[in-house]
Amino acid sequence: MFLLGASLGSFYNVLIYRIPRGISIVSPPSHCPQCGQRIRWYDNIPIVSYLILKGRCRHCGAKISIRYPLVEAFTGFLAVLCRVRFEEPLLSLVFFVFFSMLLVASLIDWDTFILPDIFTLGGLAFGLVVSVLRQDFSLKESLLGAFVGGVLFLLIYLYYTKLRKIEGLGFGDVKLMAFIGSVAGLWGVVYAVFLGSLLGLLYALPIILKNKSLQFALPYGPFLSLGVFLGIVLDLKRFFF
Repeated sequence: MFLLGASLGSFYNVLIYRIPRGISIVSPPSHCPQCGQRIRWYDNIPIVSYLILKGRCRHCGAKISIRYPLVEAFTGFLAVLCRVRFEEPLLSLVFFVFFSMLLVASLIDWDTFILPDIFTLGGLAFGLVVSVLRQDFSLKESLLGAFVGGVLFLLIYLYYTKLRKIEGLGFGDVKLMAFIGSVAGLWGVVYAVFLGSLLGLLYALPIILKNKSLQFALPYGPFLSLGVFLGIVLDLKRFFF
């Protein structure tokens, strides 16, 4: 499971790099962004190749971001975690896909402040469709979660853009919350909002204290995603029942 996840993580790195740049995810083949040399299969083995090459391109010696092996390792860990955490195979697959989409979308958001529709609206469609197949979740719960998550953030978005005339959060976050609600239901929305806000505040606080200003931009998507991830994996709702 780890090896399968790590291999998928290598593909996720392609998505993270190419989708925001409008580059095809199948052509051209993997290549060094510095020298343009094609990366051979033996230099593209997840995690291992990075360690062997000591984080540098074989041809030009350009430094390779540590993010690449970290994404591969985390995706491998994610595959194992989902299989262990969720006993039912379909549920394991659903949440692996869910967390994977959040991971890729979050890293794109971190780099570009953009949440691509292919992950938000595509994820919303995924959540609604698989709810029909799940034993633990119904289409009604999926629709309710998507509605509450989407409408809640739509109201916040409108408050900032229409009343305060500033962009407090992006419309991509509205679609992301609808996606989260469609897969994780109302509890997923709660986890994303409260844990995500707390994590975002903890990250932002040192920046605020250092700059003595609230005038800075921070992508919200990664924190919302991390919040719902922690809430689901730790099953935090059990503390309330």
